[in-house]
This record gives sequence, structure tokens and C-alpha cells, in this order.
Amino acid sequence: MRRWRVLALVVAGLLALPWPIAWLRVALEGNAPSQIFGTSVNGYVEHAHPIPPWGTGFHTYSILGSALGRQYLDLRVRDALVAAFAARHVADPASLFVTGESGWPHGGRFRPHKSHENGTSVDIFMPLLDSRGEHVSMQTWPWDKFGYGHEFDARGNLDELHIDFEALAAFLLELDAQSRAHGLRIWRVIVAPEYVPLVLQTQSGQKLGALGDLLTRKPSWVRHDEHFHVDFEPP
Repeated sequence: MRRWRVLALVVAGLLALPWPIAWLRVALEGNAPSQIFGTSVNGYVEHAHPIPPWGTGFHTYSILGSALGRQYLDLRVRDALVAAFAARHVADPASLFVTGESGWPHGGRFRPHKSHENGTSVDIFMPLLDSRGEHVSMQTWPWDKFGYGHEFDARGNLDELHIDFEALAAFLLELDAQSRAHGLRIWRVIVAPEYVPLVLQTQSGQKLGALGDLLTRKPSWVRHDEHFHVDFEPP
């Protein structure tokens, strides 16, 4: 019995360890401006900054991924992203986004992704509605491949869940505004091609204008159905 208690304490300690590490990364980041080199598919970054594990209107896909340093961005990109989450939460208190992966502290090859190398790329999981029309978060357990393993159909449905395309379009509008306020421009938004008309036909989607042209119409190397990927032009 004593051995099992010791084992339980060890397991509990290991599970709790990522939390202080993740927040320690945030506490120690400083305010040094980021410097971007190369491109998102062949580049690196100096003085990247971590996305906090949670904040107003968002939380991380994985506290372990956060602790391991898989959520670093250019400082301006990070700040624009966090500001957009907060603004959407003010507009819609039920709004809660899940941040995915973005890159290493110094950029470079970021497996299994084919980009995310210079601090200008970020994954965000799709906003969801349940069968009652209420906001729910994407499940990102390890057995769900940390959220990347879900498969939504061509209409954005998975069992009782449905992608909230209106919330997605509204967020893109806000992210575009916050990006410009931070001296940035969105370069590309990758979603499953069949979702593009579903985004554009929403109330907010009809306001996207030129931003709507940045939604990818061609399939990428993996289907972006459970998350969308945003690339920013290097400042």
C-alpha cells in the first residue's frame, strides 16, 4: 500500500509540474522586441515570446505543450492575438478560443508542422457549438492528438458538435483590426477549402472583404478542419 501511495504522489507531481514551468516561461520572457529571419517555412526568430497558458477569452490546447515551449510567437503577433481574444470575449462573454501550436522559442524546424519556423504562424482551434447552440471548447486530450485528431465533415459537423463559422469570421475581423494596430498584416488563413463559403456566408463573413480573399481555396498537406492556421507578414 505504501508503494502505491508513493507512486501516486510521483504521478501527481509529474502531472502538476508543467503548470509552474509554463507560467515561468511567461514570467521570465522580458520585453525584448522580436527579430524575424527568413520565412515561416525556412526561418528562425530571436526573442520570441510565449502565449500565456490562459487569459481573457482563451486557453492553451495543452499545458504540457506550453511548458515544453511549443507556443512561442513574434512579440507583436502574440500581443495582437491576445488582444483579439480579449476583444471577442468582451463582445461575446461566451467566446472562448483554444490556442494551438505556434513554434519554438528560437524558431526553426517544428515537427510535425511544415511551417511555424519564424514566429509568424499560429494554430487556433475552431470555435464550436453543441446541439443546444451553446459554445463549447475543442477537446484536446492526448488521445485526441491534442485536438488535432478530430475529423469534421464538409459542413463542419462532428457528432453533436458544429463549427461556429460566424464566431470564426468575427474573430478574423477582430484579429485583422488588432494586427493592424500592432503594425502587422495577416498574410494567409488556412482552413479546409470546403469551409470557405460557409465562413463567407455568415453575417461577419460578409464583412471580411479583402480579408476573405486570404482564406485558402486549395487543400494543404493536412486538412484544416479542426483548426485554422494564420500566417502574418513579417513586420
